Amino acid sequence: MMLLAAPMVPAQYLHKPGEKAFEFEGVTVNGLSYNLYESQAERIILCFWSVDCDYCHDFLKSLRRHRCRIKGYELVTFALADDPEQVRHEVKKLRLKGWHFHDPAGWDSEPFLQYDVNITPTVVLIDKDKNIIGEAYDFDEFKELIRHE
Repeated sequence: MMLLAAPMVPAQYLHKPGEKAFEFEGVTVNGLSYNLYESQAERIILCFWSVDCDYCHDFLKSLRRHRCRIKGYELVTFALADDPEQVRHEVKKLRLKGWHFHDPAGWDSEPFLQYDVNITPTVVLIDKDKNIIGEAYDFDEFKELIRHE
């Protein structure tokens, strides 16, 4: 029996650096209002994740551990979960500071659709002018992204 190796296919980045980020306005799982375009942060990290994804948890833990090296960033997360209480629980357990959202529409929620998210974690880095800097799908890619901006 002969096995054929699948060719390595590079990740497909759907949003090019310099494209305008999609505007988002909503209420967090903690009842706070947030508008992406009103943010004064130097950089915004949009993280799309699932409460059931161990890989997502590892990414978010790495992000939290390296936060001291990532100055001027604001974390905004969109979580896949059955209900907002699951998101609140996981955010507390992971000790994540930032703005955290849940939409019962899940994969069909507006932010997931606007950013063409079809895998978690997906991270989109945005500059102060609300332009996309780049995308990452794991922590090593994310480190490279912030290293080269």
